[in-house]
Amino acid sequence: MLLNTDYPEGLPSSLVNLGVLLVEGHGNHEEDFQQANIDEAEHILILAKDEILEDSDSLTFDICYRMKEHGLSYRVIVECVEDENRERFKRIGAKSVIRPIRSYPEILVRAMESPGAEQLIEDMFTRADDHFMRYSLWLEGDLWSDIVSAMMMANLGTPLAYVTKEGHISIHPAGNEKVHGQSILMLVRTEAIPSAEEVTEAFRSFTAVQKLSA
Repeated sequence: MLLNTDYPEGLPSSLVNLGVLLVEGHGNHEEDFQQANIDEAEHILILAKDEILEDSDSLTFDICYRMKEHGLSYRVIVECVEDENRERFKRIGAKSVIRPIRSYPEILVRAMESPGAEQLIEDMFTRADDHFMRYSLWLEGDLWSDIVSAMMMANLGTPLAYVTKEGHISIHPAGNEKVHGQSILMLVRTEAIPSAEEVTEAFRSFTAVQKLSA
């Protein structure tokens, strides 16, 4: 169910065929959102009117507050343009507050299906706390679980993929997979990015200990 005024001529067939319904109105008009039977919704998505203009947050906040008054804020996933406004939305009970990333609508789906996952995805886009780095690491049949253990035990980051010798990317391999590769892709902390030398030494040290204990 869509509640907005963006389709004066009705929804396009691509949405109608998906079973989407339209209620012509505004989310900050009491009669309009009651007409949409919002209290029956499993999830309530409040999209920013403009993904760039910070004034959008004022309108969004008004709608969120109405949801709070009706005891529905715990179902709300809201887009927030300005980071400094995030806490305001959280204080009135919004379930999830995310940045408007219209090029990746999957983030909204994740927020509904796996609450919390949207924060991980958003962090990947913004590089606020963590981001991916590629490190050269020649691998000759090493277990993926050993590679992950070596990096995590050295507190360097979390390997999530590797690059084969042919240049292909293997994402989230099984722990018992024997890896033949040239590089790893690792999630690292923005404030503590390891050097290539640290990554290489961490793996060498781990494998040396493994051999001694074998």
